[in-house]
Amino acid sequence: MSFAYLTTFLQRATAVPVFIYIMFIFSVPIVWGASSPTKITIHIPGKTLAVMVFYFGKDKGFFSQEGIEPQLVAMAPPTAIVALVAGELDFSTTLGAATSDMMRGSAIKRVFYIQHEPTFALTAQPEIKSIRELMDKIIGVNAPTDAMGMSAKLILKGNGIDPTRLTFLSTQVTENAYKALLSKRVAATLLPPPYAEEAEAKGYSRLAEAKDHAPLSTIGLVTSVHALEKKTATVQAVIRSLLKTMAYLRNPENRREMIQYITGSFKIDASVADKAFASMLTTYSANGTKPRPAIEKEIEIYRETLQVAKAFRPEDLEDMSILKKLQ
Repeated sequence: MSFAYLTTFLQRATAVPVFIYIMFIFSVPIVWGASSPTKITIHIPGKTLAVMVFYFGKDKGFFSQEGIEPQLVAMAPPTAIVALVAGELDFSTTLGAATSDMMRGSAIKRVFYIQHEPTFALTAQPEIKSIRELMDKIIGVNAPTDAMGMSAKLILKGNGIDPTRLTFLSTQVTENAYKALLSKRVAATLLPPPYAEEAEAKGYSRLAEAKDHAPLSTIGLVTSVHALEKKTATVQAVIRSLLKTMAYLRNPENRREMIQYITGSFKIDASVADKAFASMLTTYSANGTKPRPAIEKEIEIYRETLQVAKAFRPEDLEDMSILKKLQ
């Protein structure tokens, strides 16, 4: 349809002067060429403060600023890593199960660290006052081979208890571990903030801190080697979003907002939220990396636990090239 024909049609169709239509047409923003956000799927082991970076970053708009629309999917870590390797997920946040698979030859890499140490607290039923009392009982973990399960075993070993003397119940995601504790299906479980703080406020026993026994990486960002090679721009955008979000979380001026966000998200008391957030802040990586000596120690823990003979370097598990370009 020619412009001349269009103006004639408009004049015949209405008594309103055609110049008004012309002004209207040219006053409307042209959005035909605007690009839509890139949709990605990110696995999380459960909704905890450890993965709040992803939820808050999405809600605050830091991801959309980078042209990313993330969908956060909760599932058992081992299942998620299988999906990641198969290309059914874009990213995973669970470094523990991912590392186990890396050591078995899966083509995936750590590309960002949210935490440089774990925040799990071994939390038990109120009547249990010591770790020795857990002998021959059931402990809930997301999965025996992820960082949560390995942390539980290392805590037990550190207190002179053979982990084979206990039964480990796979709860799949963190919320289920907390529910299992409340329903007395397990004698104890490892809980991250804010569940650990909430349970403690309800009278449950906080027996040990994972960071004192298991210096393992728990939450970060893992993706496939294929994505690093073929979807570099997307990986870069996600990392930029995380850097923005973490900088905002660490800013003391935003603390009140963060406490309100945690209180609303988890439906907990503000004092519990404040304590949980303070616990999380101590574990956050300052720049998305983790010190090399800490990773080397972590590798030896994995090799011993998984009975892997092959030696690994930090470079075998991670690819920090994109992060380094952004710093």
